[in-house]
Amino acid sequence: MQADAIYRRGMSETPFRIFRGFNDESLKWAARSTFRLDRKSAPSFRGDPMAERIVRALAERRAINVKETLESFETFSRIRRRVRAPRVADVCCGHGLTGLLFAAIERQVEEVVLLDRQKPPKADLVVDAVCEAAPWAREKIRWVEAPIERSADELSPETSVVAVHACGVRTDRAIDLALSVGGHLAAIPCCYKQTAKDAPRALRDALGAELATDVHRTYRLEAAGFRVEWGAIPEAITPMNRILFGLR
Repeated sequence: MQADAIYRRGMSETPFRIFRGFNDESLKWAARSTFRLDRKSAPSFRGDPMAERIVRALAERRAINVKETLESFETFSRIRRRVRAPRVADVCCGHGLTGLLFAAIERQVEEVVLLDRQKPPKADLVVDAVCEAAPWAREKIRWVEAPIERSADELSPETSVVAVHACGVRTDRAIDLALSVGGHLAAIPCCYKQTAKDAPRALRDALGAELATDVHRTYRLEAAGFRVEWGAIPEAITPMNRILFGLR
């Protein structure tokens, strides 16, 4: 377990990239806040001009919380160049902010599919906020309400698949989807209940369900022809901060 402890320590030291003010110890507590992003909290989000414009527009609508905002921006900053493609799908997306950042900031992205079983009540407010800051994004966005396991027909070949905290086996369904359409994958796994069943028992016993599951996922992606990398977002946002990259 020594190697795992060293790895976990490295993950916990991952800094904020977009809104670097949250690297200050006095602000780290706020990174997991489920309070609504509003005019009072928005000034803490100091970044590049586009990021600040999007945050201000989100704050005006009070449609999303602080944690989800930071999680989406920090995830985007780490995956944007690795999975960049003309088409990107944000699956099990919730409000879809990570995918929307591709539409707003990555000019070569032509379509962003926001896919979830059901659109959250405030999802349209989040879309409106991003499109206020980046009007060109709106024509790229397509919402699909469908279960992930029955969504392959909604995506074009070579669509990159993004799954931020797709709970439990939904991360595995995101892997299935990436394999089906032949696109890159970036996933932040979450809620590992029932996920390690196919991993060798020796791995489960030695590493625990979380690490064993992601090691098993890594072997699966490698066997399918992907180059796999691991990364992380700041642990101040969430302890479930590992990123799995599957690069075609």
